[in-house]
Amino acid sequence: MNELLPWLQDLTFWHWMVLGVILVIIELIVPGIWFLWLGLGALGTGLTVLLVDQISWQYQVTIFCGFSVASIFIGRMVYKRGKQSEDHPNLNRRGETFVGQVYALTEATDQGLGRVKIGDSVWRVRLAPAGAELAAGDRVKVSGVDGATLQVEAADNG
Repeated sequence: MNELLPWLQDLTFWHWMVLGVILVIIELIVPGIWFLWLGLGALGTGLTVLLVDQISWQYQVTIFCGFSVASIFIGRMVYKRGKQSEDHPNLNRRGETFVGQVYALTEATDQGLGRVKIGDSVWRVRLAPAGAELAAGDRVKVSGVDGATLQVEAADNG
């Protein structure tokens, strides 16, 4: 540790800038998003050391940790926001695209279960309010999805 202390006491903004660039390059080679945020933390520390002269190495490391944690949280918020605005939010969740639509039963319900034909597929349906059975041809409105079963309720047949 004694050999490390003289080097740590001579840290300059260039050390942080080089570390930041190296971490960003590592991120480009080994994608995983963690090295990017650490690299941004190192670059931010380098700029701080450049602007505020005579910062001890202990404070520099603390600033680096703070910038790294802050960049991770900001990056996660940006990543989550970008992920929500996908082009196909219901991709691989086909049943959810049918919610709110009205279809005709292809067979009468039995104990609340029946079938509807949507496009070229036949879907199993379950009546949401248990009770009266519906006949083939009656119209139902999709109110939800449970796995591969559409939750439906009797639609206004008028």
